[in-house]
Amino acid sequence: MATLVVPLHASDLSGTFDGVGTLTPTGTPGIFTQNFTGDGTDATFGAFDIAGQSTVDFSHPPHFTFTNGTVTLTFSTGTLFGTSSGEGTGNGSGMGTFEGDYVITGGTGPFDGFTGTLAVTGTIDRTSPTTETVSASYSSVPEPSTLALLATGLLGFGLRRRR
Repeated sequence: MATLVVPLHASDLSGTFDGVGTLTPTGTPGIFTQNFTGDGTDATFGAFDIAGQSTVDFSHPPHFTFTNGTVTLTFSTGTLFGTSSGEGTGNGSGMGTFEGDYVITGGTGPFDGFTGTLAVTGTIDRTSPTTETVSASYSSVPEPSTLALLATGLLGFGLRRRR
């Protein structure tokens, strides 16, 4: 019996997740280590658990940043690993919005060899001085080679159409 193997690509990823972040002071005013756990659903690969850690800088309100992030998405069939960073704006009442990037650095199972970037947007609601809930969505960002190929195709189409 032959099996057809179809390669998976980071471009196949989009979905939502939510969870809880716990903030631990670092000793520098306004800067915290955030540990995050939650779950989500990917449009192609289904349910997953998410866990991560990052440095969050709230020292310049209403602006905040998150850096040095590590994130793991665990699906029933394999795991994705990556890094994260981004920025957001708080509203002064314990709520904020953010956007960032999740750079996929590898994976296991069907995600072995995965690379790519996901754009993440979401909201944060402070539930106590050291906890917050996070809800977010993500989608693939085309890689530069894909964008260059698309631009070349559009340029060729435009030139051919002019003739």
